[in-house]
Amino acid sequence: ASTDTATQTVDRLLQSNVDAIVGAASSGVSLTVIDTITGAGVLQISPANTSDQFTEYDDNGLYFRTAPPDTLQARALADLIAEDGNNTVGILAINDPYGTGLAENTRDNLIAGGLSEDSIEYVTYDPQAANFDSEVQQMVDFNPDAVVVIGFEESSRIIQGLNAQGIGPQR
Repeated sequence: ASTDTATQTVDRLLQSNVDAIVGAASSGVSLTVIDTITGAGVLQISPANTSDQFTEYDDNGLYFRTAPPDTLQARALADLIAEDGNNTVGILAINDPYGTGLAENTRDNLIAGGLSEDSIEYVTYDPQAANFDSEVQQMVDFNPDAVVVIGFEESSRIIQGLNAQGIGPQR
């Protein structure tokens, strides 16, 4: 849901005196409504928020999530990349709390695992962009052993672009 829609929905639910709200699915959207929800004394639980920002968030003990935080997911992703023997890694991430959080934690874990900073190309993208040609071209130019795409439904267009350039998962 968009931020405006989420705000309207939260306002409507709080006016209805609900005891709990499930959502939002996006960390970015939850960050825009968490203060309103928990400030009203209402429980919030998300099945999908992974942003590290929620780990120590001042939520009056009213915010919960069922998905593991980016720090844990990033460690597992970096371990998988390393175990596959990749020496260079390209990361394409949506420019929002989920994408940048998971990407930065993955990059940090890869570096801690022995990869040098210059063996990792990290690019954020705007999910509303007309196309992702520029970002795909950056990966083509870097030509990494592995490419990580962190995003939502637009990821399919990015992967199609990577495949068209011979650098995607079909390689």
